[in-house]
This record gives sequence, structure tokens and C-alpha cells, in this order.
Amino acid sequence: MIELISIAILGFFVAEWFQPIQWVKDKLKLFMLPYVGVHFYCVKCCCFWIGLILTQSLYSALLISILGYTISYLVDLMDKHRYEK
Repeated sequence: MIELISIAILGFFVAEWFQPIQWVKDKLKLFMLPYVGVHFYCVKCCCFWIGLILTQSLYSALLISILGYTISYLVDLMDKHRYEK
């Protein structure tokens, strides 16, 4: 289970949190690619594909995708409460 959570965190970092990767994605203009670019900016998609590549299991990739979405939701919730005060 720990390795699934770590893969979900990796997918979350690639999708929206780790700033050097965001800079590279913006410079390559990946958001303009219609079918490929979406997967690098969506947390669920990024976690799913990274999980599928690393684990070679559809069930594990789906679980990683759900964990990545949960991590993204919790981080957004913490940011929202931090800036409310």
C-alpha cells in the first residue's frame, strides 16, 4: 500500500505541484497537444498512467488514480483554509 501512495504522490507532483516540472511542461507547450497534453495536467490521468506503467496492473492504477485525486483534494482544502484567515 505504501508503494501505491508513493506513486500517487509522484503523479500529483508531476501533474500540478513540483514547479520545475511545471516550467518544462509550459515551455514544451504540452497543454496545446489535444490528446497527450491533457494527461500531464490532470491529476487523475497522470496518476493513472504513471501507475499503469509502473505497476502493470489495471486495478492498482485505478487505486493510484483515486489516491492521487484524494491527495489533490486534501492539498486544495488545506490551501483554501490557509488563505481564509
